Amino acid sequence: MAVFLITFRETLEAALIVGILFAFLNKNKANKFKKNVWFGVFSGIILSLIFGFFFKLLNENLGDRASEIFEGFVALIGALLISSLILWINTKENFILNITNQLKKNFNTKNFSLILMLVTLVNILREGVETVIFLAAIPGDNSLDIVFGFTGILFAIFIGYSFYKGILKINISTFFKITNILLILFASGLIAYGIHELQEAYIIPIIIEHIYDINSFINENGPLGSILKGLFGYNGNPSLIETIAYWTYLIPTMYLTLKKNNS
Repeated sequence: MAVFLITFRETLEAALIVGILFAFLNKNKANKFKKNVWFGVFSGIILSLIFGFFFKLLNENLGDRASEIFEGFVALIGALLISSLILWINTKENFILNITNQLKKNFNTKNFSLILMLVTLVNILREGVETVIFLAAIPGDNSLDIVFGFTGILFAIFIGYSFYKGILKINISTFFKITNILLILFASGLIAYGIHELQEAYIIPIIIEHIYDINSFINENGPLGSILKGLFGYNGNPSLIETIAYWTYLIPTMYLTLKKNNS
């Protein structure tokens, strides 16, 4: 399910941005520039796939210890990216208005077509790179991940298209508030998983290997445990540092986000 959440959120963000660009062009009767948007979309997708290919190739050609170090740092970087994503959404109260204002500012310039293409490419590429890193950071390997991934992408495209056509009304603010909470839980799990991998590689000391063990209640390798592990980084017997890192990130980040949501 974590794969679905990631691909859905990232694809929907990209789809909403493309929808905003098209809506602006329609409003200003500038349909001739739509080809620049599509060029930016496909260029961003291709570059994202290239990045994903080399990222996967690098990971597969590492030794055991190097792979643990790589996966540990990828998980921590993924958590950092999620945090910056949440911060960006919280500081950009109306990101639709922000993008529209940028388009208005440059609409009558001779470089508008290039600016439009670059805005599209950069946003699509950013979402693609984030998706690659987030997916690589998810612990475990589920045979249904591909299905979840494509389902998330297709569902997001459908929602984005329906929003653009006015078929579906979306409260963007509410959507981001809900997914931000899920992403915070996911990022907390990534931090704990990253610490775990770096401890396995002897980069971070273990101190206390298992501060508690509840695998007899919810086994991390069981049906429910596997879902919780993939979605929130559940570990039935975490180390001391894993536990401290998890709650040190989760509590203040969740508090600040909920406080922001209620303000």
